[in-house]
Amino acid sequence: MAAMITVGFLLAFGVTEGSMRNDDFDFPFYELGTIPAWRDLSSLRGTQAPKDFDKETYHRQLKDLDIAHLYESISNLMTDSKAFWPADGPQDGDVASYAGLFERLAWHCAGTLRVVNGTATGGCEGARQRHWPENEWRDNTNLDKARGLLGQVKQQFGSQISWSDLITFAGTVAIKASGGPAKKFCFGRIDDVDGKRSIPLGVEGVKECRGNKFCKSNFECPVAFRWPEQDPSDHARCNLTQPNHRLQASHSVGLIYVFPEGPQLNSSAQGYVAKQVHNRSPKLSALEVRDTFHERMGWTDRETVALIGGGHTLGRTHGNCNLTGTKWASHPYNEVGPYFEAQTGSLRGPTDGTCGVGASAGLAENTVSSGFEGPWARTPSKWNYDFFDAMLEEEWEPVKSPFGADQWRTKNRQSTYASTMRLTADLSLINDETYAAIVKEYAADHSKFDSDFADAWYKLVHRSQDNPDENDLARKFGVCTLFEFV
Repeated sequence: MAAMITVGFLLAFGVTEGSMRNDDFDFPFYELGTIPAWRDLSSLRGTQAPKDFDKETYHRQLKDLDIAHLYESISNLMTDSKAFWPADGPQDGDVASYAGLFERLAWHCAGTLRVVNGTATGGCEGARQRHWPENEWRDNTNLDKARGLLGQVKQQFGSQISWSDLITFAGTVAIKASGGPAKKFCFGRIDDVDGKRSIPLGVEGVKECRGNKFCKSNFECPVAFRWPEQDPSDHARCNLTQPNHRLQASHSVGLIYVFPEGPQLNSSAQGYVAKQVHNRSPKLSALEVRDTFHERMGWTDRETVALIGGGHTLGRTHGNCNLTGTKWASHPYNEVGPYFEAQTGSLRGPTDGTCGVGASAGLAENTVSSGFEGPWARTPSKWNYDFFDAMLEEEWEPVKSPFGADQWRTKNRQSTYASTMRLTADLSLINDETYAAIVKEYAADHSKFDSDFADAWYKLVHRSQDNPDENDLARKFGVCTLFEFV
Protein backbone atom coordinates (compact mmCIF):
# COMPACT_ATOMS: atom_id res chain seq x y z
CA MET A 1 0.00 0.00 0.00
CA ALA A 2 2.82 2.40 0.89
CA ALA A 3 4.47 1.79 -2.47
CA MET A 4 1.19 2.56 -4.28
CA ILE A 5 0.81 5.84 -2.37
CA THR A 6 4.38 6.82 -3.23
CA VAL A 7 3.85 6.05 -6.92
CA GLY A 8 0.69 8.15 -6.93
CA PHE A 9 2.52 11.07 -5.34
CA LEU A 10 5.35 10.88 -7.88
CA LEU A 11 3.06 10.65 -10.88
CA ALA A 12 1.11 13.63 -9.60
CA PHE A 13 4.34 15.60 -9.78
CA GLY A 14 5.19 14.40 -13.28
CA VAL A 15 7.82 11.89 -12.20
CA THR A 16 7.72 8.70 -14.26
CA GLU A 17 8.27 5.23 -12.88
CA GLY A 18 11.41 4.96 -14.99
CA SER A 19 12.98 7.85 -13.09
CA MET A 20 12.24 6.43 -9.65
CA ARG A 21 14.93 4.97 -7.43
CA ASN A 22 15.03 1.74 -5.46
CA ASP A 23 14.42 3.61 -2.23
CA ASP A 24 10.99 4.73 -3.44
CA PHE A 25 9.73 1.34 -2.26
CA ASP A 26 12.27 0.32 0.40
CA PHE A 27 11.74 3.53 2.41
CA PRO A 28 7.99 4.36 2.46
CA PHE A 29 7.14 8.06 2.00
CA TYR A 30 10.82 8.99 1.51
CA GLU A 31 10.05 10.98 -1.65
CA LEU A 32 7.69 13.24 0.30
CA GLY A 33 10.60 14.68 2.26
CA THR A 34 13.35 15.11 -0.35
CA ILE A 35 12.95 16.82 -3.71
CA PRO A 36 16.07 16.62 -5.92
CA ALA A 37 17.17 19.75 -7.75
CA TRP A 38 16.21 18.52 -11.20
CA ARG A 39 12.56 18.44 -10.17
CA ASP A 40 12.75 22.13 -9.22
CA LEU A 41 14.68 23.43 -12.24
CA SER A 42 11.66 24.51 -14.29
CA SER A 43 10.42 26.46 -11.29
CA LEU A 44 13.84 28.02 -10.65
CA ARG A 45 14.12 29.02 -14.32
CA GLY A 46 10.66 30.48 -14.29
CA THR A 47 9.58 28.39 -17.28
CA GLN A 48 6.94 26.60 -15.24
CA ALA A 49 5.15 27.97 -12.24
CA PRO A 50 4.27 25.27 -9.70
CA LYS A 51 1.09 25.58 -7.71
CA ASP A 52 1.70 27.92 -4.80
CA PHE A 53 1.04 26.81 -1.24
CA ASP A 54 -2.55 27.78 -0.40
CA LYS A 55 -1.80 29.73 2.75
CA GLU A 56 -5.29 31.14 3.22
CA THR A 57 -6.85 27.68 3.24
CA TYR A 58 -4.07 26.32 5.43
CA HIS A 59 -4.42 29.00 8.06
CA ARG A 60 -8.18 28.60 8.07
CA GLN A 61 -8.12 24.84 8.57
CA LEU A 62 -5.40 25.04 11.24
CA LYS A 63 -8.18 25.93 13.66
CA ASP A 64 -9.35 22.30 13.40
CA LEU A 65 -5.93 20.66 13.77
CA ASP A 66 -5.95 17.94 16.44
CA ILE A 67 -2.66 18.93 18.05
CA ALA A 68 -2.79 16.17 20.67
CA HIS A 69 -3.25 13.55 17.95
CA LEU A 70 -0.34 15.02 15.96
CA TYR A 71 1.83 14.95 19.08
CA GLU A 72 0.91 11.32 19.72
CA SER A 73 1.64 10.32 16.12
CA ILE A 74 5.12 11.88 16.27
CA SER A 75 5.97 10.54 19.73
CA ASN A 76 4.89 7.03 18.72
CA LEU A 77 7.01 7.22 15.58
CA MET A 78 9.94 8.47 17.65
CA THR A 79 10.27 5.13 19.46
CA ASP A 80 9.24 2.87 16.57
CA SER A 81 12.63 1.90 15.14
CA LYS A 82 12.47 1.04 11.44
CA ALA A 83 14.64 -1.62 9.82
CA PHE A 84 15.32 0.66 6.82
CA TRP A 85 16.81 3.33 9.13
CA PRO A 86 17.19 2.05 12.72
CA ALA A 87 16.89 4.49 15.60
CA ASP A 88 19.86 5.35 17.80
CA GLY A 89 20.07 4.37 21.45
CA PRO A 90 20.83 0.62 21.58
CA GLN A 91 24.48 1.11 20.54
CA ASP A 92 24.87 3.32 23.64
CA GLY A 93 22.90 1.15 26.05
CA ASP A 94 19.68 3.19 25.81
CA VAL A 95 16.26 2.60 24.29
CA ALA A 96 15.73 3.13 20.57
CA SER A 97 14.66 6.69 19.77
CA TYR A 98 14.67 9.13 16.87
CA ALA A 99 14.56 12.04 19.35
CA GLY A 100 18.06 13.29 18.59
CA LEU A 101 17.50 12.93 14.85
CA PHE A 102 14.23 14.89 14.93
CA GLU A 103 15.74 17.59 17.15
CA ARG A 104 18.70 17.95 14.76
CA LEU A 105 16.31 18.12 11.81
CA ALA A 106 14.37 21.01 13.33
CA TRP A 107 17.52 22.80 14.50
CA HIS A 108 19.21 22.64 11.10
CA CYS A 109 16.02 23.72 9.35
CA ALA A 110 15.50 26.67 11.69
CA GLY A 111 19.22 27.36 12.15
CA THR A 112 19.47 28.86 8.67
CA LEU A 113 18.06 32.07 10.17
CA ARG A 114 20.51 34.95 9.82
CA VAL A 115 19.97 38.33 11.41
CA VAL A 116 22.36 40.91 9.98
CA ASN A 117 21.85 44.64 10.59
CA GLY A 118 18.38 43.88 11.90
CA THR A 119 17.29 42.05 8.73
CA ALA A 120 16.27 38.38 8.96
CA THR A 121 16.71 35.80 6.22
CA GLY A 122 16.31 32.03 6.26
CA GLY A 123 14.59 30.07 9.00
CA CYS A 124 12.51 26.90 8.78
CA GLU A 125 9.37 28.54 7.41
CA GLY A 126 9.30 27.45 3.79
CA ALA A 127 10.70 23.98 4.61
CA ARG A 128 13.38 24.58 1.98
CA GLN A 129 15.57 21.92 3.53
CA ARG A 130 13.50 19.50 1.41
CA HIS A 131 14.82 21.28 -1.68
CA TRP A 132 18.17 22.09 -3.29
CA PRO A 133 20.49 23.71 -2.30
CA GLU A 134 19.88 22.94 1.40
CA ASN A 135 19.32 19.23 0.79
CA GLU A 136 22.87 19.02 -0.60
CA TRP A 137 24.55 20.79 2.34
CA ARG A 138 26.94 18.42 4.14
CA ASP A 139 25.68 19.60 7.55
CA ASN A 140 22.31 18.11 6.57
CA THR A 141 23.79 14.65 6.01
CA ASN A 142 21.15 11.95 6.56
CA LEU A 143 18.44 14.44 7.48
CA ASP A 144 16.76 13.19 4.33
CA LYS A 145 16.14 10.03 6.40
CA ALA A 146 14.57 12.10 9.19
CA ARG A 147 12.24 13.79 6.71
CA GLY A 148 11.50 10.40 5.16
CA LEU A 149 10.49 9.03 8.54
CA LEU A 150 8.23 12.04 9.15
CA GLY A 151 6.71 11.37 5.73
CA GLN A 152 4.59 8.78 7.54
CA VAL A 153 3.04 11.55 9.65
CA LYS A 154 2.78 13.91 6.69
CA GLN A 155 0.92 11.22 4.76
CA GLN A 156 -1.40 10.71 7.71
CA PHE A 157 -2.28 14.38 8.20
CA GLY A 158 -1.90 15.57 4.61
CA SER A 159 -2.77 19.22 4.02
CA GLN A 160 -3.67 19.68 7.69
CA ILE A 161 0.01 20.26 8.46
CA SER A 162 2.70 22.01 6.43
CA TRP A 163 6.20 20.56 6.24
CA SER A 164 7.68 23.54 8.04
CA ASP A 165 5.19 23.19 10.90
CA LEU A 166 5.75 19.43 10.98
CA ILE A 167 9.55 19.65 11.09
CA THR A 168 9.66 22.25 13.86
CA PHE A 169 6.90 20.57 15.86
CA ALA A 170 8.61 17.17 15.54
CA GLY A 171 11.81 18.60 17.01
CA THR A 172 9.84 20.10 19.88
CA VAL A 173 7.93 16.86 20.48
CA ALA A 174 11.24 14.97 20.49
CA ILE A 175 12.47 17.14 23.36
CA LYS A 176 9.20 17.08 25.31
CA ALA A 177 8.52 13.35 24.90
CA SER A 178 12.09 12.57 26.02
CA GLY A 179 11.55 14.38 29.31
CA GLY A 180 12.91 17.75 28.22
CA PRO A 181 11.51 21.27 28.46
CA ALA A 182 9.03 22.76 25.98
CA LYS A 183 6.74 25.58 27.06
CA LYS A 184 4.78 26.48 23.95
CA PHE A 185 4.51 25.87 20.23
CA CYS A 186 2.61 27.83 17.59
CA PHE A 187 1.58 26.76 14.07
CA GLY A 188 1.11 28.70 10.84
CA ARG A 189 4.29 28.29 8.79
CA ILE A 190 3.79 27.86 5.05
CA ASP A 191 5.94 25.90 2.60
CA ASP A 192 7.91 27.20 -0.38
CA VAL A 193 7.51 25.45 -3.73
CA ASP A 194 11.28 25.33 -4.34
CA GLY A 195 14.58 26.27 -2.72
CA LYS A 196 15.13 29.55 -4.55
CA ARG A 197 15.20 31.65 -1.38
CA SER A 198 18.00 29.50 0.05
CA ILE A 199 20.40 30.07 -2.87
CA PRO A 200 21.72 33.32 -1.29
CA LEU A 201 22.51 31.31 1.86
CA GLY A 202 25.09 29.35 -0.12
CA VAL A 203 25.29 26.57 -2.71
CA GLU A 204 27.52 23.62 -1.86
CA GLY A 205 26.60 20.45 -3.75
CA VAL A 206 25.25 20.39 -7.30
CA LYS A 207 25.00 16.64 -7.81
CA GLU A 208 21.32 16.72 -8.77
CA CYS A 209 21.48 20.20 -10.31
CA ARG A 210 23.19 20.20 -13.69
CA GLY A 211 23.07 22.17 -16.93
CA ASN A 212 21.55 25.35 -15.57
CA LYS A 213 22.82 28.79 -14.58
CA PHE A 214 21.69 28.14 -11.02
CA CYS A 215 23.86 25.03 -10.71
CA LYS A 216 27.05 26.70 -9.57
CA SER A 217 28.65 25.94 -6.23
CA ASN A 218 30.08 28.80 -4.19
CA PHE A 219 31.52 26.41 -1.62
CA GLU A 220 34.92 28.09 -1.67
CA CYS A 221 34.28 31.55 -0.27
CA PRO A 222 36.30 34.17 -2.21
CA VAL A 223 36.59 36.25 0.95
CA ALA A 224 37.87 34.18 3.86
CA PHE A 225 40.25 34.31 6.81
CA ARG A 226 42.36 32.22 9.18
CA TRP A 227 43.31 33.05 12.74
CA PRO A 228 46.96 34.11 13.24
CA GLU A 229 47.57 30.98 15.35
CA GLN A 230 45.83 28.67 12.86
CA ASP A 231 47.59 26.08 10.73
CA PRO A 232 47.74 27.46 7.15
CA SER A 233 46.63 24.08 5.79
CA ASP A 234 43.44 24.13 7.88
CA HIS A 235 40.13 25.27 6.43
CA ALA A 236 39.77 29.00 5.86
CA ARG A 237 36.69 30.60 7.43
CA CYS A 238 34.18 32.50 5.31
CA ASN A 239 33.83 36.21 6.01
CA LEU A 240 30.32 37.52 6.43
CA THR A 241 30.46 39.72 3.32
CA GLN A 242 30.97 37.92 0.01
CA PRO A 243 30.96 39.14 -3.62
CA ASN A 244 27.69 40.23 -5.23
CA HIS A 245 26.43 41.43 -1.84
CA ARG A 246 25.95 37.87 -0.62
CA LEU A 247 26.13 37.43 3.17
CA GLN A 248 27.59 34.14 4.45
CA ALA A 249 26.52 33.61 8.04
CA SER A 250 28.19 30.26 8.73
CA HIS A 251 31.95 29.80 8.49
CA SER A 252 31.58 27.46 5.53
CA VAL A 253 28.97 27.01 2.84
CA GLY A 254 27.14 23.82 3.76
CA LEU A 255 27.54 24.25 7.52
CA ILE A 256 24.82 25.68 9.75
CA TYR A 257 27.21 27.46 12.14
CA VAL A 258 30.91 26.72 12.74
CA PHE A 259 33.46 24.01 11.97
CA PRO A 260 32.69 21.70 14.94
CA GLU A 261 36.25 20.39 15.08
CA GLY A 262 37.55 23.94 15.64
CA PRO A 263 40.70 25.56 14.26
CA GLN A 264 43.95 23.55 14.14
CA LEU A 265 46.88 25.35 15.78
CA ASN A 266 50.05 25.84 13.80
CA SER A 267 53.18 24.23 15.24
CA SER A 268 54.57 27.53 16.54
CA ALA A 269 51.41 28.58 18.37
CA GLN A 270 51.24 28.67 22.15
CA GLY A 271 49.62 25.49 23.43
CA TYR A 272 50.66 23.30 20.51
CA VAL A 273 51.68 19.81 21.68
CA ALA A 274 53.41 17.76 19.00
CA LYS A 275 52.62 14.34 20.50
CA GLN A 276 48.85 14.92 20.49
CA VAL A 277 46.73 13.33 17.75
CA HIS A 278 45.38 16.79 16.98
CA ASN A 279 45.82 20.36 18.20
CA ARG A 280 42.35 21.81 17.77
CA SER A 281 41.90 24.98 19.82
CA PRO A 282 38.82 25.36 22.03
CA LYS A 283 39.83 28.97 22.73
CA LEU A 284 39.83 29.93 19.06
CA SER A 285 36.65 27.92 18.58
CA ALA A 286 34.96 30.11 21.19
CA LEU A 287 35.73 33.15 19.03
CA GLU A 288 34.11 31.37 16.09
CA VAL A 289 31.03 30.41 18.08
CA ARG A 290 30.47 34.02 19.14
CA ASP A 291 31.14 35.33 15.63
CA THR A 292 28.47 33.10 14.10
CA PHE A 293 25.86 32.84 16.84
CA HIS A 294 26.00 36.43 18.08
CA GLU A 295 27.42 38.63 15.35
CA ARG A 296 25.85 36.92 12.34
CA MET A 297 22.72 35.26 13.73
CA GLY A 298 21.59 37.49 16.55
CA TRP A 299 21.85 35.19 19.60
CA THR A 300 22.94 36.33 23.05
CA ASP A 301 25.74 34.50 24.84
CA ARG A 302 23.23 32.92 27.23
CA GLU A 303 21.01 31.73 24.39
CA THR A 304 24.08 30.35 22.61
CA VAL A 305 25.15 28.23 25.59
CA ALA A 306 21.59 27.04 26.20
CA LEU A 307 21.05 26.04 22.56
CA ILE A 308 24.36 24.19 22.23
CA GLY A 309 23.80 22.39 25.55
CA GLY A 310 20.24 21.37 24.74
CA GLY A 311 21.07 20.56 21.14
CA HIS A 312 23.87 18.25 22.28
CA THR A 313 21.91 16.30 24.88
CA LEU A 314 19.75 13.91 22.88
CA GLY A 315 21.11 11.66 20.14
CA ARG A 316 24.68 11.20 19.01
CA THR A 317 27.23 11.78 16.27
CA HIS A 318 27.99 9.16 13.60
CA GLY A 319 31.42 8.28 12.25
CA ASN A 320 31.97 4.63 13.08
CA CYS A 321 33.63 3.66 9.81
CA ASN A 322 37.11 4.05 8.34
CA LEU A 323 37.01 4.78 4.61
CA THR A 324 40.81 4.85 4.20
CA GLY A 325 41.85 2.84 1.18
CA THR A 326 38.33 2.59 -0.22
CA LYS A 327 36.82 4.23 -3.28
CA TRP A 328 35.07 6.69 -0.96
CA ALA A 329 38.27 7.91 0.70
CA SER A 330 38.77 11.00 -1.50
CA HIS A 331 35.08 11.75 -1.95
CA PRO A 332 33.20 10.50 1.13
CA TYR A 333 29.64 9.50 0.29
CA ASN A 334 28.37 11.13 3.49
CA GLU A 335 29.23 14.55 2.05
CA VAL A 336 27.29 14.09 -1.21
CA GLY A 337 23.60 14.98 -1.06
CA PRO A 338 20.75 14.84 -1.34
CA TYR A 339 20.77 11.09 -0.64
CA PHE A 340 24.10 10.65 1.25
CA GLU A 341 24.51 7.05 0.14
CA ALA A 342 27.36 4.76 -0.90
CA GLN A 343 25.45 3.10 -3.74
CA THR A 344 22.72 4.73 -5.80
CA GLY A 345 19.30 3.86 -4.46
CA SER A 346 20.57 2.34 -1.20
CA LEU A 347 20.14 5.33 1.17
CA ARG A 348 22.88 3.86 3.38
CA GLY A 349 26.61 3.36 3.70
CA PRO A 350 28.62 0.56 2.07
CA THR A 351 27.34 -2.99 2.28
CA ASP A 352 30.57 -4.59 1.09
CA GLY A 353 31.99 -4.99 4.60
CA THR A 354 33.62 -1.55 4.75
CA CYS A 355 31.11 -0.31 7.32
CA GLY A 356 29.79 -3.37 9.10
CA VAL A 357 28.20 -6.54 7.80
CA GLY A 358 24.77 -8.06 7.62
CA ALA A 359 21.52 -6.17 8.05
CA SER A 360 23.22 -3.25 9.83
CA ALA A 361 25.94 -2.67 7.21
CA GLY A 362 26.03 1.06 6.51
CA LEU A 363 23.20 1.62 9.01
CA ALA A 364 22.62 2.02 12.76
CA GLU A 365 25.95 1.70 14.60
CA ASN A 366 27.75 1.72 11.23
CA THR A 367 26.30 5.04 10.06
CA VAL A 368 28.52 7.91 8.93
CA SER A 369 27.04 11.41 9.05
CA SER A 370 29.35 14.15 10.37
CA GLY A 371 32.25 11.73 10.85
CA PHE A 372 32.43 12.40 14.59
CA GLU A 373 31.49 9.38 16.69
CA GLY A 374 29.64 8.93 19.95
CA PRO A 375 26.98 10.43 22.22
CA TRP A 376 27.31 13.53 24.36
CA ALA A 377 25.45 11.88 27.21
CA ARG A 378 25.13 8.52 28.94
CA THR A 379 21.39 8.40 28.20
CA PRO A 380 21.09 9.89 24.70
CA SER A 381 17.43 8.90 24.39
CA LYS A 382 16.38 10.64 27.63
CA TRP A 383 16.76 14.29 28.63
CA ASN A 384 19.69 14.72 31.01
CA TYR A 385 22.35 17.18 32.15
CA ASP A 386 25.55 15.33 31.25
CA PHE A 387 26.62 17.93 28.71
CA PHE A 388 27.47 20.60 31.30
CA ASP A 389 28.20 18.34 34.27
CA ALA A 390 30.76 16.19 32.46
CA MET A 391 32.39 19.14 30.75
CA LEU A 392 33.24 20.64 34.13
CA GLU A 393 34.00 17.44 36.03
CA GLU A 394 36.27 15.81 33.47
CA GLU A 395 39.56 16.56 31.77
CA TRP A 396 39.25 16.02 28.03
CA GLU A 397 41.96 14.75 25.70
CA PRO A 398 42.29 14.83 21.90
CA VAL A 399 41.27 11.71 19.98
CA LYS A 400 40.15 10.74 16.49
CA SER A 401 36.93 9.00 15.54
CA PRO A 402 37.08 5.77 13.48
CA PHE A 403 36.25 7.97 10.48
CA GLY A 404 39.26 10.15 11.30
CA ALA A 405 37.52 13.26 12.65
CA ASP A 406 39.18 15.27 15.43
CA GLN A 407 37.20 15.13 18.67
CA TRP A 408 37.72 14.66 22.44
CA ARG A 409 37.22 12.00 25.11
CA THR A 410 37.60 11.85 28.89
CA LYS A 411 41.22 11.51 29.95
CA ASN A 412 40.08 9.25 32.78
CA ARG A 413 39.05 6.13 30.90
CA GLN A 414 37.39 4.74 34.05
CA SER A 415 35.13 7.78 34.35
CA THR A 416 31.37 7.36 34.44
CA TYR A 417 31.39 9.62 31.36
CA ALA A 418 34.02 7.57 29.49
CA SER A 419 31.53 6.52 26.79
CA THR A 420 30.75 10.13 25.86
CA MET A 421 32.54 12.54 23.55
CA ARG A 422 32.90 16.26 23.01
CA LEU A 423 33.49 18.43 19.97
CA THR A 424 35.99 21.28 20.08
CA ALA A 425 33.08 23.70 19.70
CA ASP A 426 31.53 22.14 22.83
CA LEU A 427 34.72 22.62 24.84
CA SER A 428 34.92 26.21 23.62
CA LEU A 429 32.17 26.97 26.14
CA ILE A 430 34.52 26.33 29.07
CA ASN A 431 37.42 28.14 27.41
CA ASP A 432 35.73 31.53 27.27
CA GLU A 433 35.16 33.49 30.47
CA THR A 434 31.61 34.58 29.67
CA TYR A 435 30.46 31.24 28.31
CA ALA A 436 32.11 29.33 31.18
CA ALA A 437 30.23 31.32 33.81
CA ILE A 438 26.93 30.33 32.15
CA VAL A 439 28.02 26.68 31.89
CA LYS A 440 28.77 26.64 35.64
CA GLU A 441 25.40 28.25 36.36
CA TYR A 442 23.55 25.62 34.35
CA ALA A 443 25.51 22.76 35.94
CA ALA A 444 24.52 24.07 39.36
CA ASP A 445 20.91 24.84 38.46
CA HIS A 446 19.34 22.41 36.01
CA SER A 447 15.93 24.06 36.29
CA LYS A 448 17.44 27.35 35.12
CA PHE A 449 18.99 25.59 32.15
CA ASP A 450 15.68 23.92 31.28
CA SER A 451 13.85 27.24 31.35
CA ASP A 452 16.48 29.11 29.33
CA PHE A 453 16.73 26.34 26.78
CA ALA A 454 12.96 26.16 26.31
CA ASP A 455 12.88 29.93 25.70
CA ALA A 456 15.80 29.79 23.26
CA TRP A 457 14.33 26.78 21.42
CA TYR A 458 10.99 28.56 21.05
CA LYS A 459 12.80 31.56 19.60
CA LEU A 460 14.84 29.32 17.28
CA VAL A 461 11.91 27.49 15.68
CA HIS A 462 9.49 30.44 15.56
CA ARG A 463 11.60 33.09 13.81
CA SER A 464 12.01 33.22 10.06
CA GLN A 465 12.41 35.62 7.18
CA ASP A 466 8.63 35.83 6.84
CA ASN A 467 7.95 36.06 10.57
CA PRO A 468 11.10 37.53 12.13
CA ASP A 469 9.63 38.06 15.60
CA GLU A 470 9.26 34.95 17.73
CA ASN A 471 5.66 35.89 18.57
CA ASP A 472 4.51 36.67 15.01
CA LEU A 473 2.84 33.29 14.48
CA ALA A 474 0.96 33.53 17.78
CA ARG A 475 -0.26 37.05 17.01
CA LYS A 476 -1.26 36.35 13.42
CA PHE A 477 -2.90 32.94 13.69
CA GLY A 478 -3.28 32.05 17.37
CA VAL A 479 -3.02 28.28 16.91
CA CYS A 480 -0.72 27.36 19.78
CA THR A 481 -0.30 24.68 22.41
CA LEU A 482 1.10 24.73 25.92
CA PHE A 483 1.16 20.92 25.88
CA GLU A 484 -1.65 20.66 28.45
CA PHE A 485 -2.47 17.20 27.12
CA VAL A 486 0.95 15.73 27.97
